[in-house]
Amino acid sequence: MGYEVRGGPGSIRFTLTELERTTSMLTRTGAELLEGASLLARFPQFPAAMLALGTLMLRARVIGAVQSLAEAAGSCTARAAEAGVLALAVATARSTYEQTEFAAQRGMNEARGSLLPLTAMWDLASNKGRPRTQTTEDLINEMPSILGFPFGFLRDTEHGGMFKAPLAERLYPQLTDFLHDQNLLHLAPVKVRGQGPDRVVQFDGTIETLVELQKLAEREPPGSLLVTRFEGDDGPVYVMTIPGTQSDPLKDINEKVRRIRGTESEPKLGNPWDGTGIVEGMGNDSKNLIPSVEEALRKSGANDGDRVVVTGYSQGGIHAVNIVNHEHLNKLFDFQYLTTFGSPTGQVPIPEDTLALHLEDRNDLVPGADGSRNPEERNRLTVVFDGPDGSIELGNDGFGEAHKLENYESHAKDLRGSKDPGVIESLGLLGTLFGQSRRGKVHSFRLGRQPKPEMKLPKKDEKRERLSRITPGH
Repeated sequence: MGYEVRGGPGSIRFTLTELERTTSMLTRTGAELLEGASLLARFPQFPAAMLALGTLMLRARVIGAVQSLAEAAGSCTARAAEAGVLALAVATARSTYEQTEFAAQRGMNEARGSLLPLTAMWDLASNKGRPRTQTTEDLINEMPSILGFPFGFLRDTEHGGMFKAPLAERLYPQLTDFLHDQNLLHLAPVKVRGQGPDRVVQFDGTIETLVELQKLAEREPPGSLLVTRFEGDDGPVYVMTIPGTQSDPLKDINEKVRRIRGTESEPKLGNPWDGTGIVEGMGNDSKNLIPSVEEALRKSGANDGDRVVVTGYSQGGIHAVNIVNHEHLNKLFDFQYLTTFGSPTGQVPIPEDTLALHLEDRNDLVPGADGSRNPEERNRLTVVFDGPDGSIELGNDGFGEAHKLENYESHAKDLRGSKDPGVIESLGLLGTLFGQSRRGKVHSFRLGRQPKPEMKLPKKDEKRERLSRITPGH
């Protein structure tokens, strides 16, 4: 199957960033040249009486040096002016490129919006009853216009509205806060309640290793989180693997699992990867998960400054981008690499020192749930595949065959021998991180979300009740 690569060194966004950087460099060069011209112009002049005391040849040399300084000052001023003109030209080119891209994107959005009913029906008929990624994004962004007047203005400017931020970026946090305030949604801290037995895995240092760890995380008991330690050439590397959405409740801690001190007498906890976990990731930046992430890394041996790779499938990918973007965790650990499989991650930025690789299938509706494409940045590569391999039996339950982890496992294999410079760079960095090591120790942690506190009715005052029975009414 074919695929499309977005972002990385070949993206328009990277080009715009480079143009902006060039403008800054030219502006700074012009300022430095002007400063140099000013210094040369202030060079002290030799008095005529002092020159008269010297020999004819000495006077000629001094006068020549003064003239050279004046010419150098003039040349610096001229070059500063040229640098200023070039800076203005580059800035204008950048602005023109950006405006043209915005106009083209808006035109495409308008065209897709007008054809959206037909597109949605076609997807349902040809994609086994599910909208594709792009159609899902369009349905979210065009929702205000579908609702009719006066909701149309709620769209973002790219879709003909008045808001700069995309609709999903504004809607999801507000909807989360509303549901939480109305006691319709329970967002509570997630804590580590136990640690399973460690095991050793073999790996080859490729993207397929991360897929294998992802499959392992999916087979763990509900609510599990994996942290795998590899011994790289430059020190340990920790891979945190977060599973997708789970509907099963948590299991009781058995004798094989080491219970974390302080959790022995707690009430029944909730699965952090259930439907509430989706809302936690999309509308609350995974804030309640962050302490457990730090604890799991610490218990796996990670120290400040250690290198960490974070991967996630479906819902797990939402939490993964929130983790690498979290200010506190980012100061503690060196998040060098991020991988997501079939996850809606376009709303969350990625730190500049983290290289991200997103795998998506254009027939998968889930990556479109955020209503936006991933930003096409230098350190952020999105590979969009053209659909599942028809020779693999995947099943059409849940969100469909395109969203199956087995489908993304097949896509990861398709990246072998890729000629795309962004893919080569991304997979090369992954191999460099793992180095020559071919064994890793997997630590499995059992997580749980604290339940709602039980509502306790006030006890009846028996004395007052007895008095009310013997006191005659008025």
